[in-house]
Amino acid sequence: MGRYRILTLDGGGSWALIEAMTLIDIFGEKETGHGVLKQFDMVASNSGGSIVLGGLVEDMTLAQIRDVFLSEASRKSVFARKTLHLPGLEKYETPKKLDGLRAAFPRHGDKPLPEAAADIPGHSGKPVHLLVISFNYDTNRGVFFRSAVASRKGWGTGAVGTATVAEAIHASSNAPIRYFDGPAKLPSQTGKRYWDGAISGGNNPVLMAVSEAIVLGQDPKNIAALSLGTGATSLPFGPGDGTESPIFQTIHQSGLTTDLEKIAGAILDDPPDVATFMAHVMTGGPPAGFEHPVDSSIVRLNPMIAPVLDESGKFVLPEGLDADAFESLVKLDLDAVDQSQVEEIEHFANIWLNGFVANQPVRVGSDLTPEIGQARYADAKQAWKELTA
Repeated sequence: MGRYRILTLDGGGSWALIEAMTLIDIFGEKETGHGVLKQFDMVASNSGGSIVLGGLVEDMTLAQIRDVFLSEASRKSVFARKTLHLPGLEKYETPKKLDGLRAAFPRHGDKPLPEAAADIPGHSGKPVHLLVISFNYDTNRGVFFRSAVASRKGWGTGAVGTATVAEAIHASSNAPIRYFDGPAKLPSQTGKRYWDGAISGGNNPVLMAVSEAIVLGQDPKNIAALSLGTGATSLPFGPGDGTESPIFQTIHQSGLTTDLEKIAGAILDDPPDVATFMAHVMTGGPPAGFEHPVDSSIVRLNPMIAPVLDESGKFVLPEGLDADAFESLVKLDLDAVDQSQVEEIEHFANIWLNGFVANQPVRVGSDLTPEIGQARYADAKQAWKELTA
């Protein structure tokens, strides 16, 4: 039977296109959603990653899931812009997002999550365990929408989710403050309201997924997790000599607008030594019996918007991105709706898949070299292949 396999899908709005493209590179664009789900025992998702999960449950081909993000009409059905919008405040209508999600997943979107998963066998042959992350607006608590109960003596009971597939995605993808104009309300759950799962610390859900697997009775050392990201920005501080360059961080003065922007951005951030590293520790650190490049049971696949060090130790732009393109990616928000913006993300994903920009490792040293994990996509892909052979 081999290792207990987990797939996790980060949040990131339109940037979740990267996850769809990654799955295509691994499994092929003609592979179906159920074909992918059969390779795993559990799939956990947040926000934009939950939209990818919806496509997998809907049994769309991976090419069709990719096209959901490439289609401007599909994006605008989820990001339905408000008629009146003030800079720095909510831009999109929450109720219309649920309508757009139901339209995107017509066969399975209105099925309760347990019913939708019941006919999809996972790697072990049992129904794949689905886990969608959200945040209860009224109780200030993280929420798991599960396809099956997670219970174990001495560990308590994680209740099965009652929401439909579309409702769970809606609750998971409701980023507040500068995005959607109110908490998500679910027709099946009167009186309950939800924000994006990133508020509960689950933008990268790999740690939550590993915890869920352990509650389900899995030996931590027998868990293998493939953690897919939607891009991460890591910029060094400038040299202090007045040099202005898009590859260095800009220091902003504090204030209401700046602080709101930082709060909204912080919930979506995932330094590589937090969720993925903690999951690495929980699964026992380096797995026994493997050589390079398999140095962890957690494989992180996530492109880095970051400069690289040249032979002289100087920060330079990565190959494939000029200064304008790099700066545009740094500034590009998660709600990339315009076609030109999504094409920027697509180009960025392609050059990462081809090895021109860095992959986010599980843990990185101060000199930007990986301490755990792989700095190049091809090495990380090979590590997952060997770990699950």
